[in-house]
Amino acid sequence: MPAPVELAGVTLGYGREPVSTNLNLAIPAGKLTMVIGPNGCGKSTALRAMARLLAPKTGTVLLEGRDIRELSTRQVAQRLGLLPQHSIAPDGIRVAELVARGRHPHQGPFGQWTEADEAAVADAMERTGVATYSGLPVDQLSGGQRQRVWIAMALAQETPILLLDEPTTFLDLTHQLEVLDLCRHLTHDGDRTIAAVMHDLGHACRYADHLIAMRDGAVVAVGPPAEVVTPKLLRDVFDVEAMTIPDPVAGTPLVIPITQNWPYQRT
Repeated sequence: MPAPVELAGVTLGYGREPVSTNLNLAIPAGKLTMVIGPNGCGKSTALRAMARLLAPKTGTVLLEGRDIRELSTRQVAQRLGLLPQHSIAPDGIRVAELVARGRHPHQGPFGQWTEADEAAVADAMERTGVATYSGLPVDQLSGGQRQRVWIAMALAQETPILLLDEPTTFLDLTHQLEVLDLCRHLTHDGDRTIAAVMHDLGHACRYADHLIAMRDGAVVAVGPPAEVVTPKLLRDVFDVEAMTIPDPVAGTPLVIPITQNWPYQRT
């Protein structure tokens, strides 16, 4: 079986200098994959290429084994959903209306609204905790509430593959955990494949089935968190001296930074 999404020998960039050269990266099926690495390492750029928002200068992006350039926009939208890092809602649009836009790839040529569409939107809003805001304008919500509305729209699309670029941005800790728990449920019990760019190593270690660590536009390590997150990787990828211990709750790696000034002594 081909990987749900794969970058095969791609060169990616926005100007003359590439962000990644000859990048090979595959997202495993039915798992929650998190892409980690320092700022500017190419994580979000790779995600944009997977979603066909950025065309590679060389190489191929494969969606379920097919060159994504050969597929129609509708075909891609029925198989792959994306939550970008920064999303802007149309002025005055209400929550339920925005979430309902996730159903467009599944509607016929005349845009007929069905009971299945209604159920998908209601379920997505309920799962993300935004059902009580359904009639409110999106621009009246807090940053965290808006982020959950965008996640609800991505869920309403009901694609088997979901790409998330820093999905916990703007969320307080409670809602971060709710979103990550939802991602785990969707992969483990809902048979979806999810790839997310993450900055929080603690969340990545605890929730991911599969990690992809990147630096300077290249993949440095792949595999389960227990195999990937080591003191050497933290040094090589993040320039951080740290030790790892088993998380007392999850048993996954827990990163303990080591600094010269610790324990801190007041002068």
